[in-house]
Amino acid sequence: MDMTESSQINKNIYWLGEEDHINGLQCNAYLLVDGEEAVLFDPGSFLDFAAVYEKIEKIISLEKVKYVVLHHQDPDFCSAVPLFEKAGGRFTIVTHWRTQTIIRYYGINSDYYLVDEHDYVLKLESGRELIFVPTPYLHFPGAIATYDKATKTLFSSDLFGAFSNNWQLYADANYIEKMKTFHEHYMPSNDILRPVMEMLLLMDIEMIAPQHGSIIKEDIPTYIKALRDLECGAFLNPVKKNIKKAGGYAGICGMVIRRLASIYLPEEVVEALEGLDIETGEEIFEIKDYNYTGLELWENLFENVYVKKGLKWLIVIEPLVEKLSNEYELPMPKIFKSKIKGAQQETMLLKQEVLELREINERLNRNIAQTQGKITNDPVSGLYNENFLKEYLKTELDNIIPVDNFENRCLVVVNIDNMARIRFLYGDTEADNVLKGIVYILKEIKEENHLLFRLNGPAVACFLPNTSKSAAIVMAEACRNEIRSSNKFVEGITVSIGLSSLDGILQEGNTVEELSQRMLGVARMRLRMAKGRGGNLVVGESNVDDYEQKLGKILVVDKDCVNTNVLQTFLENLKYTVISAADGEQAIELAEKELPDLIISEIMLPKIDGFVFCEKLLSQSATKDIPFIIVSNLKNEDSVKRAISLGIEHYFQKPYILPELLGIVKMKVKGEDRDEA
Repeated sequence: MDMTESSQINKNIYWLGEEDHINGLQCNAYLLVDGEEAVLFDPGSFLDFAAVYEKIEKIISLEKVKYVVLHHQDPDFCSAVPLFEKAGGRFTIVTHWRTQTIIRYYGINSDYYLVDEHDYVLKLESGRELIFVPTPYLHFPGAIATYDKATKTLFSSDLFGAFSNNWQLYADANYIEKMKTFHEHYMPSNDILRPVMEMLLLMDIEMIAPQHGSIIKEDIPTYIKALRDLECGAFLNPVKKNIKKAGGYAGICGMVIRRLASIYLPEEVVEALEGLDIETGEEIFEIKDYNYTGLELWENLFENVYVKKGLKWLIVIEPLVEKLSNEYELPMPKIFKSKIKGAQQETMLLKQEVLELREINERLNRNIAQTQGKITNDPVSGLYNENFLKEYLKTELDNIIPVDNFENRCLVVVNIDNMARIRFLYGDTEADNVLKGIVYILKEIKEENHLLFRLNGPAVACFLPNTSKSAAIVMAEACRNEIRSSNKFVEGITVSIGLSSLDGILQEGNTVEELSQRMLGVARMRLRMAKGRGGNLVVGESNVDDYEQKLGKILVVDKDCVNTNVLQTFLENLKYTVISAADGEQAIELAEKELPDLIISEIMLPKIDGFVFCEKLLSQSATKDIPFIIVSNLKNEDSVKRAISLGIEHYFQKPYILPELLGIVKMKVKGEDRDEA
């Protein structure tokens, strides 16, 4: 098989990887073609871009890739996306909100389709459905996998991945051992892994396509059960086992050798065993006899591997050795705990990293020209992006502390009122042209020292240094009128404009971080006010306190009034409006009437329990999208499964960590993803 070409692994599903790996970690991208549109899964890193792009172009043109699915936020999944955008890709990013929060920092500019806001389903134009399976904390809180109902293929992300220095496209007889090694390193615990595996066992899966390792196309349940029963993670507490039943020390050491043989070439493992006084059986990696005590065999095996193959082999095998030591009550081999190991590890890893960095840099240099400017610039308008604006504001406002250095500054935020209509009627290209036209008009009107930035969505910001508020309003009105009367667009365009002034938000004791957030936040709040009044309007006056006071409405449901009062106190101190209910029936009534921005609920409620309450909300269009958080005394395997089935992402067991819960509340009720789009 020619690995420089794509490979069709299922009907109209293509593997786009290459036969290349770093430290035994193979990266796979996949393409699903459905008529005239296509879906790209986990396109890879900067290093993968050239190969993946070339393979896509041999199958379809890049412009037909309508969706890019990102299962979580790691750079080996996502960092190539800006390169595909620059190459002409016009697609929608399909992911979880938690992943979106992180991947924005790669400089991605495409629109988003958040699976948690769409019932974890994406329907293609043909009617084909992709089902998104929540896999929380495996190994990222917002991780998901994708199930294609048409071909019964599971694009499993990190799950079912493997380390392998002798990689093959399809899983071989040794793949389970390779898979276990990977999951022992990266997955948090069996408690997290098991419920997801049990859910997958109930699904009709005929192929598993992981982002690392090999594709599994036979005996699927065996692989799922292997992970279901795998003990792993930092809080490993395995069941104690009898060493005699495992074949004594020879049997335990044989497990280690067979694991190494699944990761490395057999001849390399034979070399690693040279010098050990052992006799092997019919199977080369079965220890039949040895001229040591049992503990000496256990110690000498790893000493020998270290001498022959170096520290890297020990690092790869360490989770398994620690697990076996705990299960069979064996001492951890001294080589893993040696004081010398630390110094040797640092020296060897540095040498290894130098070699690897040389290889990586050679490949990276081929792509670096294409990525220049993507971190700070918007590819459509050519302006600095929102991330750059936020950093710029902090630097600029630093000059006004202390107040002796005060010079007024203003921020104007311009948002296109009818962009959704333009995009729907005329397409993405014309929508981009409208934005470019807006930027052109702003450049013509602004002063030379005014700076323009592209914000998330169809919005542009203009920073005005050394400018009074009245002068900024005059400039904003000139922009609004010029855009409204322009005949340069495909149809008439109007804009809403929000304005904030430093002298209107400055408070004693403000830090630079607080001021920069407040300046952008107030401008956006006034922009929303302008839109709410019908658009085509400049708003530069409002109660600044509204920026902090009207953050959102939260419904707290709990029969325990003490817990309700505690939560209410902290939430109200954070400027949220809080309403409460003591039973399920009252909660349903309040949710339907008040339409809160977020619900925090106990499961064990009088009259109607929390799960039935959630199901009721999901059945009604007005309440189905309200985020739902569980805070309960009850948390077990069954209740977690039930929560996952209802799409509940956050499940806290009492007593919970209050700052963690409040952090989730802030993200859900007033995250950046809720800004104007």
